[in-house]
Amino acid sequence: MDKAYSPQDHEARITQAWDEKKYSNPDHLPSQNGEPHAVMMPPPNVTGVLHLGHALENSIMDTHMRYHRMTGKRTLLIPGTDHAALPTQARVENNLKKQGITNPRQEYGREKLVAMIREYAENSKSTILSQIKRLGTSCDWSRLAYTFDEERSRVVNDVFVRMFNDGLIYRGYRVVNWSIAGQSTSSDDELVYEERATTLYTFKYAKDFPIAVATVLPETKLGDTAVAVHPDDTRYQQYIGKTFTVDVGAETPRTIHVIADESVDMNYGTGALGVTSAHATADFDMYQKHPEIGIIPVIGTDGRMLPAAGKAYNGLPFKDARKKFVQWLHDNDLLIEEKEIVHNVALSDRYGDEIWPMPMEQWFVNVNKEVPGKGKTLKQLMLEAGAKITITPERFAKTYTNWITNLHDWCISRQIWWGHRIPVWYRGAEVVASAVKPAGEGWMQDADTLDTWFSSGMWTFSTLGYPSSAHVKTFHPSAWIQMGYEIIYLWMARMVLFSTYVLGEIPFREVYIHGILRDKQGRKFSKSLGNGIDPIQVIDEYGTDALRLSVLKGVAPGNDSRFYEEKVADARNFVNKLWNVARFVSQMKKDETTGPATLPDQWILTRLHDVVAEVTEAYEKNQFSQASETLYHFVWNEFADWYVEAAKIESLHARQAMNVLRTVLALLHPLTPFVTEVIAKEMGFTQEEGELMVAEWPKAEAFAVDHESTKRFAIVQELVTSIRALKTSFRIPPSTQLQVLVELGEEERALVEKLARVTLGQKQSHQHHATIVVGGVTALVILDGVVDIEAEKQRLKKEIAEVEGSLKGIQAKLNNEKFMQSAPEQVRVKTQEIHEERLVTMAKLRESLKQID
Repeated sequence: MDKAYSPQDHEARITQAWDEKKYSNPDHLPSQNGEPHAVMMPPPNVTGVLHLGHALENSIMDTHMRYHRMTGKRTLLIPGTDHAALPTQARVENNLKKQGITNPRQEYGREKLVAMIREYAENSKSTILSQIKRLGTSCDWSRLAYTFDEERSRVVNDVFVRMFNDGLIYRGYRVVNWSIAGQSTSSDDELVYEERATTLYTFKYAKDFPIAVATVLPETKLGDTAVAVHPDDTRYQQYIGKTFTVDVGAETPRTIHVIADESVDMNYGTGALGVTSAHATADFDMYQKHPEIGIIPVIGTDGRMLPAAGKAYNGLPFKDARKKFVQWLHDNDLLIEEKEIVHNVALSDRYGDEIWPMPMEQWFVNVNKEVPGKGKTLKQLMLEAGAKITITPERFAKTYTNWITNLHDWCISRQIWWGHRIPVWYRGAEVVASAVKPAGEGWMQDADTLDTWFSSGMWTFSTLGYPSSAHVKTFHPSAWIQMGYEIIYLWMARMVLFSTYVLGEIPFREVYIHGILRDKQGRKFSKSLGNGIDPIQVIDEYGTDALRLSVLKGVAPGNDSRFYEEKVADARNFVNKLWNVARFVSQMKKDETTGPATLPDQWILTRLHDVVAEVTEAYEKNQFSQASETLYHFVWNEFADWYVEAAKIESLHARQAMNVLRTVLALLHPLTPFVTEVIAKEMGFTQEEGELMVAEWPKAEAFAVDHESTKRFAIVQELVTSIRALKTSFRIPPSTQLQVLVELGEEERALVEKLARVTLGQKQSHQHHATIVVGGVTALVILDGVVDIEAEKQRLKKEIAEVEGSLKGIQAKLNNEKFMQSAPEQVRVKTQEIHEERLVTMAKLRESLKQID
């Protein structure tokens, strides 16, 4: 083996070996009798390149798959990408605007702009797929899918037409979320919220109007049609059911109805709500319950005021109209109060502009209508399916249930050009839903496209060749899927909806929810912050195994984590440690690896039994951090630091070194696939590179358990550790050969002498010694001629005094209420850490003094 492991020298070759073996394809696995175990890769958007969050996702997913493949299952990991309709078009349009193209749609037209977006998407897709390969993800590339390819498009169109014919998709007039910058609708799930300072205006519609209302969008009040109050609010009960004609400066007087609605909070503000039925979702719901109040749109899709707002406002940008209307209220003594508040503003997650509720004709999925032949609504099917799916962590199951319970009809139409065009055709009054143009002349297809989640929601079965492929029957429902908590509503819920509707079954049996990988300051990675890190650059410097291990170790399901380059460096050091251990084992002579088991052998086999059991359980429960931490500790702190060191003692050859290494490589393979494949081939454990991924998973019962030997070896470990610590405490060079009086067995004596660099005896006259007691064994470490006892006592007492003084100062800070309240959190935490460190130091100094006093 080479002296050092260089990932750059091996990873491309190992990837090629995996491709040639085709073990990622379940049809090419050595055994075809295993239980089917399919996982569909969350398809990354073709909006650029992968980021570190994708590195986390791929590491989680591939670790899961490699483990289950080695247990004998017929694993299938389907790779793919998402055309990401709105995000991709938004990215291309924004890029063009930066080049000076103010309105790309107007400049290029539909056909040319779509061609430009397609070219961008294809380039991004190519880059993303190469990145996925670099991450070591063991996909079946023969089944590569794309949400906008011909096969997936056929499924999307067929399901749309089926739902349309079942009455589950309809075109209706409702208030929807509108992005002025994007000139398209957005679903509730595609909004982001930002707290912004704004003004809350309290006013009356007229001087004789009896009720005051408040708003942060005064320009919309030009379209108010009602005031809603709580039916139990005694202040306003006398007005319920009455109508008032008011002049709000819109030239045409407004009729304001006073209606009762239990959704109104009588304790908030004035307890009355001005109802703008055209420009607020909740207000539109009131309009549907009270249609007599009417609806008056006053803001257009371009963000300018409509004629209904009045001649004085018609054509004004809404912000200019806001100023003008507030001035009108002020001039007419109707403005009661202006108050600065912090308001939660809904923004388009792709265009970044404020979302405006707008009434318009759009396409919707009806989640509350009974599905023909099923006797239940889509919402009911989704709730029932959720109860059959295991969600980790469990707390997200409640999140899913609550969201589905409150689910509204889903707006699926988008006013963009990139994506699946809605398969509906018009000819005069005729409307036909069809994947192809109906026969005859004069048919025009709907101009809108489908929400991107409509297509990705069918991912679990469209990727399996639905409806004709036998793979749907074999691999659906899929066994497991992973995703970030931020897309539970966007993606998981949609997949449940389509799978229960189309196939009558859940899309997957288990869902693993992970958190967001953030930078070291806890911020999201983003271009605007300039904190983005290319995972490929990390791989080029540290290797894929190091990156994978670093993002998995210390991370709990469902929780956000932080990326530290120091963690990657530490993981690389671990990979190098594994290589060095393997290199040492490879250089052992044959007679050193055969024969009766020694004490280190008996100890390591017992530990290996426990480690195999612990790691197997961790993988089974998808506890990837637990698996990595267990193996990290075992390889570094036990196998390398103790067993390999013991193997260097000539009289105690470690007979099980090869067996332990073989098992360790198998256990580590799901986490660090590249280095384990290389070592397995170098050691002769596999005939060819690429075969470790289908090696048989180790079984704990294969390793003999010897608790007595474990206890004996534990005494050796504690003695060696204590002697090393004593040398450090008394500033004795590690190489100094000390005399130690202790009674031990032959193997234990050889281990302690070699590992602690001491000479053991049973009797020897001396004046000074330090006493070590471990596991019922007492050892006297002779200090004569090695330590100046009096000088050492004075040194220790001086250091104790210094630490005591430091502790008093730190304790005074921690007891200072003003400091604890005003100091930044990181300062308080650091002070507490220093306090704890000083306490540990004090305990060690006093113990050292006690040993020689």
